[in-house]
Amino acid sequence: MIPAQIQKWLKSDNFPQRVLLSGGNIGKEIALEIAAQLQKTTPEKIKKGIYSDVLFFPDTGKSFKIDWSDAAKKDEQSEYENVRGLIRWSHQKPNEGTYRIVILENIERLSRESPHALLKLIEEPPLKTIFLFTTRNHHQLLETVLSRVTIVRLPTQDKDFEVSEDIKNFFEGKSLIPKFQKIDELDKASKDNKDKKIDRRVFLSFLEDLIRYIRLFRKYQEHMGILFETHQAIGQNINPRLCLERLAVKITG
Repeated sequence: MIPAQIQKWLKSDNFPQRVLLSGGNIGKEIALEIAAQLQKTTPEKIKKGIYSDVLFFPDTGKSFKIDWSDAAKKDEQSEYENVRGLIRWSHQKPNEGTYRIVILENIERLSRESPHALLKLIEEPPLKTIFLFTTRNHHQLLETVLSRVTIVRLPTQDKDFEVSEDIKNFFEGKSLIPKFQKIDELDKASKDNKDKKIDRRVFLSFLEDLIRYIRLFRKYQEHMGILFETHQAIGQNINPRLCLERLAVKITG
C-alpha cells in the first residue's frame, strides 16, 4: 500500500517533515501506516487516539478552524483540532515515541484564514515534528502551501470510473430543474444522521465524481476552474447547497 518513494524514506531514517499525500481514496490509510511505522506502534492505536504522540484529525465534514472558537466547540472539535492548538501541541516534546506526528485528512477543508495561519508552522516545523496531510487534489490548494510540502501523488481509480446518469445530466442537461432536484436529493442525504447536521462529504463526493467525469472529455475542461472553486468553498464551511446551485447555473448558462 505504501508507495515505493515513501518506503525509501522510512528505511533511510530521513523522513521529510512535511508530506502531502495527493489523490486516490487511500491517503488516510497510508498516513496512518506511515505514522505507525515511524512511532513503532499500530494504526489502530492511532485511530483510537490512545497514542499520545500522534494527533489524527479525520475529515468529519466540518472545516478546520484557526482556534478553539465557539464554532469549533459547536462542531465538537477538540482543543487541538485547530491551527493554534496544533501549533501548541507540535512544540511539545514527544512522550513515548520518537516524533510528534500530525495527520490532517483533506487539508482542503481548512477555513479560509487557516492556511495563512498554518504557513509559519509548516515552513519552520519543530525538530521532532512531522506533518502528514492528505488531499483529494492538490491543485486546489494555495501555492504558498504547496511550496512548503513534499507532494506524493497516490494512484487513482479513474480508469474504472463508471459515469452515472446524474453526473452526465449535470453537465449535458439544458435545464436547471433536474440539476436542482439532484442538489435537493444531496441536501436531504447530507442530513440523514441522528443530529440532522449537514455532512459535507455527501456534496464533496458528488463534486469529485463531476471532476473525474470532465477529465474524460476535453470539451468540458473549461469548467475545471469553477469545479475546484466550488470544492474549496464547500470544504470551507460555505453553504454546500448554495455552492452547487451556483455551479449548476454557471455550467448551464
